[in-house]
Amino acid sequence: MSDPDKSNTAASQEDASGNVASKNAEKKQAKQNEKEARKAARLAEENARAAEKAAQLAKYADLFGAAPLLQSTTYCSKKFSEIYALTKEHVGKTVTVRARVDTTRKKGKLAFMVLRDGTDSIQAMAAVAEDVPKEMVDFIGQIPCESIVDVEAIVCGVEQPITSTSQQEIELKVNKIHVLSEALRVLPFTLEDASRRETDEGIKINFDTRLGCRWLDLRTPASNAIFKVQSRVGQYFRQFLMDHDFVEIHSPKIIAAASEGGANVFKVGYFNRDAYLAQSPQLYKQMALQGDLKRVFEVGPVFRAENSNTHRHLTEFVGLDVEMRINEHYYEVLDTAEELFCYIFAQLAKHTGELEAICRQYPFEPLLWQLTPEKIKELGVGVIEDSVEPTDIYKARVRNMGTRMLRIHYPHCIALLNTVLEEKLSLTDDINTTNEKLLGKLVKERYGVDFFISDLFPTAARPFYTMPFPDDERFTNSYDMFIRGEEISSGAQRIHDSSLLLKRAQSLGVDLSPIKDYVDSFRLGAWPHGGFGVGLERVVMLYLGLCNVRLVSLFPRDPQRVTP
Repeated sequence: MSDPDKSNTAASQEDASGNVASKNAEKKQAKQNEKEARKAARLAEENARAAEKAAQLAKYADLFGAAPLLQSTTYCSKKFSEIYALTKEHVGKTVTVRARVDTTRKKGKLAFMVLRDGTDSIQAMAAVAEDVPKEMVDFIGQIPCESIVDVEAIVCGVEQPITSTSQQEIELKVNKIHVLSEALRVLPFTLEDASRRETDEGIKINFDTRLGCRWLDLRTPASNAIFKVQSRVGQYFRQFLMDHDFVEIHSPKIIAAASEGGANVFKVGYFNRDAYLAQSPQLYKQMALQGDLKRVFEVGPVFRAENSNTHRHLTEFVGLDVEMRINEHYYEVLDTAEELFCYIFAQLAKHTGELEAICRQYPFEPLLWQLTPEKIKELGVGVIEDSVEPTDIYKARVRNMGTRMLRIHYPHCIALLNTVLEEKLSLTDDINTTNEKLLGKLVKERYGVDFFISDLFPTAARPFYTMPFPDDERFTNSYDMFIRGEEISSGAQRIHDSSLLLKRAQSLGVDLSPIKDYVDSFRLGAWPHGGFGVGLERVVMLYLGLCNVRLVSLFPRDPQRVTP
């Protein structure tokens, strides 16, 4: 039986504890309410200040601030000026410029910006004055770098050249500025860091990081200029060939069989069967020629499923391909190739601004592609069109004294290499990448050029459709073109006789049944022909003396990268 006194005592203690807990909870809640009230008051005060500031700034909306979202509600209501087009003749005139904010800084009552559009830049400034409120100067100083702005300004002359911008003799005095698109305040990396030379001090940006945010990396002066150069190579390629009666074609990239009988192809599902991405337009170029298109070319994607993680290999790149009839000799194709590259190189050399922008970050020596008349005479280089046989020990030739582009037979390239190699090569050995670079170095030292053509490649090193060299079955009527010791192009006279084509394929163990249509195209009367293929990215890389083909590929694809 329980003790009543003890029970009453326990109940009293419980009541006391409950009262204490209740009072503590009330105090805690009161403190929380007080804290939230202070927070609400502070927020209300901040909102009031923000509203007051917004109302105050609203009267300046015509001078500065955020621009309305551009939704195509007006048309031709403004006249914009390009930064590059501004000159001293514009001094005193009011212009409107749309550009990125490259840098911005505020100092007292002054604000300075560098406005950038591609590789063009100009300084802009604003100073507190009767028509420029302090709020506008403060606003300019707070615009995040890489934001896009519309600026109305007066063009002014400067006392001292502004060396940090491309426009060095003029600047802009800002009247109005509106932010069209604001960038994040913290960027993945700065353009200053991404623009440094390897030898410069300071932060270096990992190349994969740059490629992962390529749209930002492309804004560096060098990257921007690289793709202008790449565009020009494609433009001049088309322009030259069209001026010489070539027809542009567009061959399929989804094909039923490996385009050249190789294994390095990407397989894709094609409805209820397999198909492949084309390794090249080679077979289709030849078939188009047999359709009586006398001279054809193509610019298009090429796919190579090669697990090559090198500085010069991509799994997808742009191919520049040429095929043409020949009347007597494959030299006719080489003549066209030389004229083509002479034209491209000469045109590129005119764009000094772009080349200088690239050279500032990636220093390179200008490409030398023509032998000097003095060197031709000194070494006894043959001149084909003048019937001058070479006395040069390596039997070097040029077509004529106009193009003056070096040609050396493959066996003589081997002989040149063997002058420095400890382990000698045979005339039919393939030249590896290391020896290619060495050959380029030896050619430059002896002949003074970075570009040359080598022909008569060994039979074992060429595809089944390559025409054999009639005087020596070990070699073929084929050729490669090199820049700075690296191959940029490969080509040949093709076999146009179906019987010889079958015999050649059989000797190499190539099954032609998957490409029966290709073989059949030579059975209804076939034109003798030849051609070559060029890798656009590799040409640009080597012309500019760059160390990695990914620098000249917009969004590179290699065995490790398939994004962005």
